[in-house]
Amino acid sequence: MRAEHLLHGTCPVPADMADRAAPHEPLDLTFLRGRHRIRILDEQKNVRLRVRGGKAQLTGLTWQPFVLPGTRVSVGWDLWRKLRLAYTPLDGPVVFGGTVVRYAYDPKIMTRELAAFDARVDRVEELVLIALRELGYLDEKGRALLPQEALIRNTIERAQSERPARRKIDGAIERLLSRGILTWEQGSINAAAMLHYPARRGETPVPLLCYAPTLRDAEREDLRDDPGAGHGTSAHRVAGHLMRIGHLGKEASKEAKAAYREDHARAGLAGPHEIPRGFTYVREHERGT
Repeated sequence: MRAEHLLHGTCPVPADMADRAAPHEPLDLTFLRGRHRIRILDEQKNVRLRVRGGKAQLTGLTWQPFVLPGTRVSVGWDLWRKLRLAYTPLDGPVVFGGTVVRYAYDPKIMTRELAAFDARVDRVEELVLIALRELGYLDEKGRALLPQEALIRNTIERAQSERPARRKIDGAIERLLSRGILTWEQGSINAAAMLHYPARRGETPVPLLCYAPTLRDAEREDLRDDPGAGHGTSAHRVAGHLMRIGHLGKEASKEAKAAYREDHARAGLAGPHEIPRGFTYVREHERGT
């Protein structure tokens, strides 16, 4: 699943499966927890199959709170008006970038699209983590490397209501460092004020905070207050992000390259301000109604 599916209550359907559906008829869905012990999680009615531009998708779904971007969903027909959607549980819950994950998933999609969803931590840590994940959108591996001052500025800019005091952000950063979510790395800066990582010989050393999405086993503390991530359909902000297009034989436009260069430099991130090969850049925008 992609974030857009969760936000808009849709699900892509392969063309050969769509051909088996009752045309223009409402569909009944059964959501299952798969693997060894099959269990019904939910049932929904009056879901529709829409075909637009040669692509079929179910519309009118309500995704369960635990479904995150990147969650794998198996779809099968029971009858021509009945569908089964199944989630495969992991052997045990894991924590991916600070969020509890319970079902099979695609790590690449989750790395790219999880930033828009609540991290279920205290408010200031949440703001810092959201800033880090969104800055990771500008890196093909989802990583963010930047000085502490730049992280504080990015965190304050993303605070939509009351902006936290700098001392509270410093405290949140220290807590994230103590838990290993953030680490210190050694970078350097040249005469043109370009940050580099790893540090280059002859340049001025600069300490950099490093955030890299990691996977670990979930602990009892992670699971105790985990109600699952909720997803709405209202208008929402979409952070600027890289999008892979190399496999389509396409290249980023001049406008996309310029936008990436500006946003990457403005964020204060280490590394070149050029779009990685095989990607384009989608700038921050609003989506939804």
